Amino acid sequence: MAAAQRLQLMEGGGGGGGGGGTGGGGTQNKITGGGGDGDSGGGTVFAHHHYHHHQALLEERLWSQLPEKLVDRVLAMLPLPSFFRLRVVCKRWYSLLFSDSFLELSSRVAPSRHCFLLFRPGVWSQGFLFDPGERSWHLLPLGFLPSQIAVVSSSQGLLCCMSEMAGYKTVVMCNPLTRACIQLPLTLKERFVPTVGLVVDRHTRGYKLLVAGDDLISPFAVKNLSSEVFDSSIQCWRMAGALPRLCNLESAKTTFANGCFYCMNYSPFGVLAYDVESGTWNKIQAPMRRFLRTPNLVECRGRLVMVAAVEKNRLNVPKSIRIWGLQHPKSVWIELERMPQALYEEFMRISCERAFYCIGHGNYILLTIQECSEVLMYDFYEKLWRWLPRCPFLGEIEHPAQGFMQGFAFSPRLDAFVYPNMICC
Repeated sequence: MAAAQRLQLMEGGGGGGGGGGTGGGGTQNKITGGGGDGDSGGGTVFAHHHYHHHQALLEERLWSQLPEKLVDRVLAMLPLPSFFRLRVVCKRWYSLLFSDSFLELSSRVAPSRHCFLLFRPGVWSQGFLFDPGERSWHLLPLGFLPSQIAVVSSSQGLLCCMSEMAGYKTVVMCNPLTRACIQLPLTLKERFVPTVGLVVDRHTRGYKLLVAGDDLISPFAVKNLSSEVFDSSIQCWRMAGALPRLCNLESAKTTFANGCFYCMNYSPFGVLAYDVESGTWNKIQAPMRRFLRTPNLVECRGRLVMVAAVEKNRLNVPKSIRIWGLQHPKSVWIELERMPQALYEEFMRISCERAFYCIGHGNYILLTIQECSEVLMYDFYEKLWRWLPRCPFLGEIEHPAQGFMQGFAFSPRLDAFVYPNMICC
């Protein structure tokens, strides 16, 4: 009987009533039966358990003696999702997020990640963070932000949020990971839906914010006249250069590259550039401007890039989506890539030829489609186009418009400071 009970223990069988006639099932009967042979069985189990218990105590003692500086360095180098999960281990690890020395360490050793923060249009209480390196989605709650503001720009881990009501604009800068935020002074001019751009200096951690166009010239009329810049180093707004005559900044979006903010000008298509150092605006001609549809400006690897659909029906050139890069110093556009024709036809079929929205960061460009949850990505390094896995946080989509996402390049960083006076919301 003892041999049969040992076999039952090894095979993990149920203990219903065959374990020694006691009639009771479960682990206790199996262990008792396994040691019923009289000599080696129980002793081996006990010795094995004692050895592992001793090893666990030894490892715990060794880990507890690690220098705090070494532990902090390991924590600072972890992927951010892992770091936030480990904060619950102890009070000290939880408080690292508010430690100046740890944030300084994180700025030196934490790997930089080129991610994308996407939103449903008009829904700013949560963002969807996509990491191209891991091809994974993460939910970023933003319910701590004030109501009636929209996320309008991003740079180096900071988000710029602006009031949606017409008038003097309220601007809030925040780090969504640490939830540190600050409200800036009101803008100098009343505006409706201005074009906004943000750039953060990696070394000084200061930032400059550009707000341009949509000047309210009456309660019922706007005109693109002026621009203003907020400089975090002096904590105030100043008027910048006047906008070029007859400009049309419908996209309300800018891209920063090579010391300039760039935005699309419409009717006809062109590019406007604001030089931060000189404070002046210039015009740059767009490539194939008469045949463009849905042009988008993005920054990739420090370079200004344009993504647009090309429709040249009169010539023997197939319709396509093309990518150009701006060549300095002559401001010449060079074609960098063209979407394969089969993929272009699939893209047009899925989008029903609606407008698309582009975001660039590092080696990647995302293309999101109006009223559609599908997202296409181009990888400059691998020269590949691929559809992203569906965002699992969208849930059931009752209407196609609920799946459409637009957003910003985002580098999640614990050390992205709103500077100088941080307020934890």
